[in-house]
Amino acid sequence: MTADDDAPVRRFLHDHIPVVDGPLRRSSVCIYTLTPDRHFIIDRHPDHANVVVAAGFSGHGFKFSSVVGEILADLVETGKTALPIELFRIGRFG
Repeated sequence: MTADDDAPVRRFLHDHIPVVDGPLRRSSVCIYTLTPDRHFIIDRHPDHANVVVAAGFSGHGFKFSSVVGEILADLVETGKTALPIELFRIGRFG
């Protein structure tokens, strides 16, 4: 986080939650990944059949972790899944 990041947050806190507008103790930046269409990528790598890719979860992938885990296990163990993952295929960007 930079000083440029701090100013708008401080304004918000001052205006809306002044009781928490105290000294900054620490900060960190999280990695936030988005695909161009904002849908996940869940697929086998197009050039390496032994690699399965899951990416672009844009901060809300945790809500889908159980089904994504099932899909990834299917792809790793059998090379396919019965679940509908066409929307998440990596080839949609090609």
